[in-house]
Amino acid sequence: MERRRTFLKAGGAGLLASLVSPFSFAQTAATLLSSLRSKQFTAAMPNPLDPANQFAPDVAGGTSYTLKIKEFQANLGLVNPSTGKAVTTTLWGYGSTTQAPSYPGRTFNLRQNVPVTVRYVNELMNSAGPLPHRLPVDTTIDWANPGNLGGRAPVPLVAHRHGGDQGTLSDGLPDAWSTPDVNKDGMPDYRGRLFSASYTFDNSQEAGHLWYHDHALGVTRLNVYMGLAGNYFIRDKNEDYLVQCGQLPAYPYELPICIQDRQFKNTGALNYPATDPANPSAPNPTHLPEFFGDVVVANGVPWPRFDCEPRLYRLRLLNGSDSRVFTLSFVLENFANTRLTFWQIGTDLGLMNAPVPLTSLTLAPGERADVLVDFSRVIWWWHGKVIVKNSANTPFPNGLPPVAGTTDRVMAFSVTKPLGFFGWSLSLLTGASIPSNLRPVHGPLPAPVTTGVKVRKLMLFEGTDAYGRLQTMLGTVNPAAGNPAGTGFGTFLYTDPVTETIAVGSTEIWEIYNTTVDAHPIHLHLTNFRVLDRQGFTGTLVPKPMGFGATGGYLTRIALSGARAPALPNEQGRKDTVLAYPGQVTRIVATFTRPGEYVWHCHILSHEDHEMMRRFVVA
Repeated sequence: MERRRTFLKAGGAGLLASLVSPFSFAQTAATLLSSLRSKQFTAAMPNPLDPANQFAPDVAGGTSYTLKIKEFQANLGLVNPSTGKAVTTTLWGYGSTTQAPSYPGRTFNLRQNVPVTVRYVNELMNSAGPLPHRLPVDTTIDWANPGNLGGRAPVPLVAHRHGGDQGTLSDGLPDAWSTPDVNKDGMPDYRGRLFSASYTFDNSQEAGHLWYHDHALGVTRLNVYMGLAGNYFIRDKNEDYLVQCGQLPAYPYELPICIQDRQFKNTGALNYPATDPANPSAPNPTHLPEFFGDVVVANGVPWPRFDCEPRLYRLRLLNGSDSRVFTLSFVLENFANTRLTFWQIGTDLGLMNAPVPLTSLTLAPGERADVLVDFSRVIWWWHGKVIVKNSANTPFPNGLPPVAGTTDRVMAFSVTKPLGFFGWSLSLLTGASIPSNLRPVHGPLPAPVTTGVKVRKLMLFEGTDAYGRLQTMLGTVNPAAGNPAGTGFGTFLYTDPVTETIAVGSTEIWEIYNTTVDAHPIHLHLTNFRVLDRQGFTGTLVPKPMGFGATGGYLTRIALSGARAPALPNEQGRKDTVLAYPGQVTRIVATFTRPGEYVWHCHILSHEDHEMMRRFVVA
C-alpha cells in the first residue's frame, strides 16, 4: 500500500507507467467461455429504439409513467457446458402494468420541454415477503441498511437519471432509496431521508443521451449488475432539422448500444466475486475494489450480432459497466485488422459543433458517445463483417490487456441486409455524407468562460479502511502556498460534513488532482460541464487518520509539470462524466443552476460504493 501512496513524491507521472495496482485482481477464468466462444456473433442484438422496447406512459398520449421493479428470468443465450442445455438468468428490471420487466430497461424517448412524471415502485417481493439480494451484500461498508436490519432483505433501490438537470427530490440520490411495500399501507416499508414517491423531469435541456440506473447507497454496483439500467433520450428541433435534411440517420438506422461486462455461473446465474483470499482480515462477503467480467454483453446479449445495411448508422454508445473502460474500434474481419474511420458527433449531453474523425474511442463507465459509422464502404471488401474490438487495459490505463477472443471484442455488425429505399440516396461510390455543422438551429457551443471564475481544488486518493482494504476517496486540497495539511482539507467520507457549498447560478472551475495509479471517471450530478484541459503534477501525500483504523491523506506541495493539454477534440461538448488520468490534474468548468443537495463521485461503481462519493450543496 505504501507504494501506491507515495508515487507522487517519488517521481510523479513518470513513475506511473511502471505501476500496476497490487489491488488489481487477476482476470478471472472464463466460467462459460467454452460454450460461449462458439456462439459469438450469432445471437441478434435488439435495438432499444424499437417501439416495443420503449416505455409506454400510464395512459396513451399521457406524460406519467409508473415503473415497477420486479425479478424475472431471461434467456441470454447461455448454455451449460456440462449438459449443453440452455440456462436462464435471474435479473431485475423495470416494467409496468402493461409491459414486462426487461434487461436492459426499456427506453425513454421524449421531447425537449415536455415534462414527465415518473414513479419507481420497488416490487422485489413475493407472497412470503421481501426478496433477498441475489448477490453477496457487504454490510461492513456504508450502505442503505433498511430498518437497520443489517441483512440482504429487503433490498433498497433508487433510480437516478444520469445526465439530467433535475431538483434534489427528482435526482435519485443515494439516500433516496426505498424498499417494497410489504405491509401494503401505500408507502415503502423503509425509506431513505431523501425519498420521493415521484420524480418530475422538465426535459428542458438540449437533445442528448441520458441514462437511468440504480443508485442506492452502498449497493449501486450490485443493483446495476442485476440489470437496473436503461437509456433516456431527449429530442429537439436542432436534431429534427438534421434528420429531416437527411444529415443524421433516424430509427431504424439509429442504434443505442449499452456495453457491460458480466460473469456467469454454469447455472446461468450472475456471479459477483466477494471474497479476498489475499486479505485474511477481510469480511466474508467483502467489497472488492474493482470488478472485471469475462463476458461482454451489448444490449443484454453476450457478444451479439447486428445485421445492417451498407449505409450510414448513428450509434449511441454507453459504457454501463462496473469498472471496465473500453477503447473501441471498428475492425474489418479477415482483412489485416483494417480499422474503419468513424465520426464522433456528440458527447454525453448533446451534439458538438462539428464531427471529429476517429479510428478508436475510449469510453469509461458512465460516459456516452454519439458516433456515425459508414457501413457502405464495407461492401467493397471481401468480407462484410465488422467487429467492434476493445483494446483497453484493466485497470485503465496501466493494467492488463484484454483477453484475446473474449474481452477484446464486443459485438459484430454483419453488413448483409439489402439497402433500404431511403438508403439509395447514399452513394456506394463515395460513401455517406457526414454533416459539417451539427448545430444549425442552436448555433455553435460557446467557448467556456474561465475569466474571474472561482477555482476549487479537489483530489482523488487511495487509502485503506478498517479491514486493510483499498478505500478510494475524494477530498479537497488547500489552495494556500505549499498546499499544507489542515482542518477542512484532505480526504473525507460520504457522511462527513459537506465541503463543497456552491452559490446558485454560479460558475466554478474544478481542478481534480488524481493521486492514484488508475484513471477515474468523475461524474457530477445536476450540472453539465466542459472539459478545459489536463496537466501533469507532482506532490507529497501526507497520511490522514480517518477514524476506526482507516487512513486517508492530504495532497501537499503541488508542482505542476509540462504544458496544459486542451480537452481532446471529441471531448469538446457538454459532458457530465470525465476521465481523470493518474498523475494529472483535470480541469472542468460548470454552472450550478438549481438549489439542493447533490453528489459527485467516481463512476466506477465499486469505487462509489466504498467512499469515492461526496455530497455537495447548491444554495
